Amino acid sequence: MSKKLKNLILFGIFIVILFISTLSAQFSTDVLWSDKNTDSGGFNGLLFKNPVEISDLIVSRSMESKDSKDLVRYDVEFLFSGEESSLRILGTPVRQIFFEEGIEPSHSIVNLKGDYDKINDQLFNEKLKHADLYKKIDNYQYKANSEIRVPLNSDVEKYAFSIYYEPRELLYKNVDVVSKNSVFITNARVDKFVNSEKNTEGENPYFNQSGFYVNAQETLNKGLISKVSLLNNISSIIFIVSIILVLILIWLDKKKFKNLYSLLLLLILLTFHRFFGLESSTKAILLILPILAYIGTCIARLMGNSDDRLMISKKELKQNLGYTIIFMIVTLIICIIPRAI
Repeated sequence: MSKKLKNLILFGIFIVILFISTLSAQFSTDVLWSDKNTDSGGFNGLLFKNPVEISDLIVSRSMESKDSKDLVRYDVEFLFSGEESSLRILGTPVRQIFFEEGIEPSHSIVNLKGDYDKINDQLFNEKLKHADLYKKIDNYQYKANSEIRVPLNSDVEKYAFSIYYEPRELLYKNVDVVSKNSVFITNARVDKFVNSEKNTEGENPYFNQSGFYVNAQETLNKGLISKVSLLNNISSIIFIVSIILVLILIWLDKKKFKNLYSLLLLLILLTFHRFFGLESSTKAILLILPILAYIGTCIARLMGNSDDRLMISKKELKQNLGYTIIFMIVTLIICIIPRAI
């Protein structure tokens, strides 16, 4: 077996080992991206039993902060021209809703059926600017559920009330808020919808789908999004360049470059999982990555042999252990310490 072929096979084995490591739950998108409020994954809005009986529907959306907690407030008013009907408050309101005297809402939890999947498809495939980020979390689509049913009757012509929800927050590394978003839907004709947040760094897409009026709001942390994008681009460049350099070294087969194999394989290990959109858990950084680093340095040592020998001396094994310790210190500095700050 030629030395070039041997090194190519060894390098292939190293890459295969890295791919196998991705099967571990310690490397996942969940470490990078998460949904802070698991209870706020539903649509906000109003579902009327007979929407044709509703007129002059006006909705105003604003953000309120209390006790370092942001809430989405919807001020709703409309006219009812029927005899007896009802509406459902979508999602999970976080404050009591005050209705006109004589109106007694009932509490009943239901999962609504309908073309809500079409609304989600249009939101996450066309309308939301950073839909690809939301798709990195499990169950990213909005759910159609309701916990409150409100009776409507002819004794009350005009209805006016406020609904408070927690915004859906997308977190980066379980700490930094990338975006806060909410989606209001209703099956009645909306005469006026007002977004009070005029200066927010975000988007307010709205559209009609399957008989529903849909109005979304994204409040974005554009600085953090740019930072994450920059880190991903740097990791991708380092990963790709390291792969290319290893292949060039294998092709050149120069003894004076043999010590570069260890450095390049460790750089590939450091950027491999991020290149594929994964992040390492703390346990992975402390346990799995050092093991992979030691394996990588051993493979690099075999690739650097002057012939096709597949032997490593005790001295070389000790040196590889030293490289692994240095690698651990580096990962502690760039990965673990920032998480603890």
